[in-house]
Amino acid sequence: MPIDWFVFGKRAAAITSGEYGVDAASADFANTIRLRIAATIGAFYDVLEAQAMVELAEENQKNLAEMEKIIINRVALGGVGTIEEDRIKLSIFSSHRELHTQELNLSAALNRFRALLGISDSTPVSVNGTLDITQPKNPITIEEAFKWAEDNRPDLAALRRQLDKANANIQLEERNAYPQITPKIGYTRQFQQQAIGFPDANSWGVGVDVTLPLFDRNQGNIAKAKSVQVQTQHMLRAQLVDLRAEIDQAVKTFSSAYQFITNDDPGQLEAATNVRDKINQAYELGGKTLLEVLDAQRAYLETYKVHISGHSSYWHALYQLDAAIGKDLLH
Repeated sequence: MPIDWFVFGKRAAAITSGEYGVDAASADFANTIRLRIAATIGAFYDVLEAQAMVELAEENQKNLAEMEKIIINRVALGGVGTIEEDRIKLSIFSSHRELHTQELNLSAALNRFRALLGISDSTPVSVNGTLDITQPKNPITIEEAFKWAEDNRPDLAALRRQLDKANANIQLEERNAYPQITPKIGYTRQFQQQAIGFPDANSWGVGVDVTLPLFDRNQGNIAKAKSVQVQTQHMLRAQLVDLRAEIDQAVKTFSSAYQFITNDDPGQLEAATNVRDKINQAYELGGKTLLEVLDAQRAYLETYKVHISGHSSYWHALYQLDAAIGKDLLH
């Protein structure tokens, strides 16, 4: 029965290496979950943004249809020429195309969201939610985010466990270089009474077999384990460099989205709405031209798109920063 596994600690070293391997695999799985959750949250807000864009396109189409009725009445009364009726029809055709485009975008967003949820059949998916922001979260510094990420990112934990496993593998291979020790015990009974007239005899023997690794001292496996350790160290350093860049970008993106929500967005949508409504009223009274009406409607439409995109970008940036940190520290 070999006992070198106990004498030289070969078995203990192998167990330690295996435990680090299990920890590394668990951290890798946790990182996969982190990325999957981040992608699913992003797809969720993509759907909300697409739904808001569809609603805006429907509202634009409805406004143009009402304007068309006003123009038809004015043409019938001789207040304007038929060219304005043609112009509003062209705008309505354009709004139809815009609505179809936004509906396709919504369908694509729902398909991505369904795939991330793991729904393989054609089960319809509806998303309830809003892009409204009641209380924006304050931005954090890059150093704070990087420190939290170092403590919470599972991919970093996986690399650290891989490095621990690489160190444990070096110890394991160094212990495997020790000789094999096999103690033995034997018993022999000689039946010689009838053959030579001497009494039967019992013989006991104890011995130890020990290998002598004069030339093969496991140098190759030790060198291989050391090379894996060095490679893992470089991978960990490279991951920290990439993490710094990722955190820097995530923090700046969130800060930019926060600035838009708190400084740029308030008031601009209300102003665009007021301009559109006032020009529409003035047109009904004959004080404005159709081109001014369409220009105001276009400005309102673009402003509302910026408003929707800004709110969606805020939520995307917030949860992307959470994912980069590895923990929901901003909620």
